[in-house]
Amino acid sequence: MTLLDNLLATVEGDWQLLEEVMEIYFTDAPNQLRRIDQAIERNDPLEVREAAHSLKGATGAFGKESVVFRLAFNLEQIGKAGNLEHARERFVELCHAIAAMERTLKEGVEQRRVGENP
Repeated sequence: MTLLDNLLATVEGDWQLLEEVMEIYFTDAPNQLRRIDQAIERNDPLEVREAAHSLKGATGAFGKESVVFRLAFNLEQIGKAGNLEHARERFVELCHAIAAMERTLKEGVEQRRVGENP
């Protein structure tokens, strides 16, 4: 099952709702990423944990097996452990994974639109 299929199942096949969920997520994700970035800069494990947890929760709609979900979970655990030594590397991976996920989902939605309107 693809990422788009997972999200579509979450919204019970409602394409309009799917696009709304995507818009909300990709509008809010940069805010959560900013929180994580700033918390790493301040060496604030609690804030890293809380922001990563929030992002992970929002990402759950895309599937708990997604790379983004796993990376957010990993950052949450790093924050919980209180040692941010590897947080920056995971953060960079998370940023790239979110960008890739956004491209993949938007391309999938666009392909669907093109298929409906020949």
